[in-house]
Amino acid sequence: MQSILNTQYFNEYFTNGFIDTGVSLPDGLLEDMKNHYKNVAEVRNDYPQYFTKNEHQAYLEGKITGSLFSLLPGLANKMVTKLYSKSYNKAIHLEQTFIEKVCSHLLQQNCQRFFKTRFIVASYDIYLGNDHNHRSFIDIHSDIPNFHHFYETENDITVYIPLIDVNEDNGGRLAILPESKCKLKVPGNVLLRLFEDAFLNIPAYLDENGYIDSDKIDAAAMKNFINGAPYKALMENYKISTNFVRDYYADKFIKNDWQAGQVVLFNNKTFHAAESWRNPDYNREIYMIRLLPIYDAKIQLKKTLHGSQFNKYLIDTQTGSIQLYQDSVDLSKIPQQEKLKLRA
Repeated sequence: MQSILNTQYFNEYFTNGFIDTGVSLPDGLLEDMKNHYKNVAEVRNDYPQYFTKNEHQAYLEGKITGSLFSLLPGLANKMVTKLYSKSYNKAIHLEQTFIEKVCSHLLQQNCQRFFKTRFIVASYDIYLGNDHNHRSFIDIHSDIPNFHHFYETENDITVYIPLIDVNEDNGGRLAILPESKCKLKVPGNVLLRLFEDAFLNIPAYLDENGYIDSDKIDAAAMKNFINGAPYKALMENYKISTNFVRDYYADKFIKNDWQAGQVVLFNNKTFHAAESWRNPDYNREIYMIRLLPIYDAKIQLKKTLHGSQFNKYLIDTQTGSIQLYQDSVDLSKIPQQEKLKLRA
């Protein structure tokens, strides 16, 4: 994160686990967002879409269960659906109605000052809603990089905005393990390196600029990559690290009271968990945007996910602007000197 954040803000992130931007959403925008998501059907759960090919074996309960789910993907889907149905009333991904409005407001408030790196992709958004009967995702975890986005790293940043007050009385606070208390983190950047090593020398999988186009990779080659020893080692690393943190660092997590509309930044690849919601009168509501720093890996961003376009917004922290692309942002057009180094 030292190459992503300006020094004073890196220190805040390192010590506290997050950055308080000092910015809140305007009341009108906050109400628009709450009303918009209120009108989305209850019990919408987009999470199972991410598990259709069982790529997240790190979440499973061991090799036997993982093998069973690989053989019976329908069973895996039902169990994941049940898990998240217990966690959220609504889990809405990739709608992207408010990405530009939220990011534009942040840029108008000079939030680009937090960043050292120039270009950042605003990849997609998430809305999570749950009442006091739904536990939210309270287990300690890290959002491990996965094969749906390819470009996720250990240095992604989440714009995290509670749309309702989260505090001691209401519950619903985000618990974060700051790197100052535990430097253990899953090495996500290695996934980009593994992907380059596997596919960069196969012309059929490259676009006209010599970048890997994941949509060109055939199913058999992708399956071999997922089942290969390097990726399985990454999953095992995740599982061991998560268990270690749960066993020895559970008392080091920090929870903070945040007001409705307050904007904070945190790294969703650090270990975190959501506190249970306690207020029976109204629901917990959280809105998030995933921000991806750009590395010099020769991998293009995916254009669609589950039938929706994404990876369409590029933030320029130098000019304080956000640009919408018709397709996904073309990383080959970003100057090399403005990209972060993937390999030393």
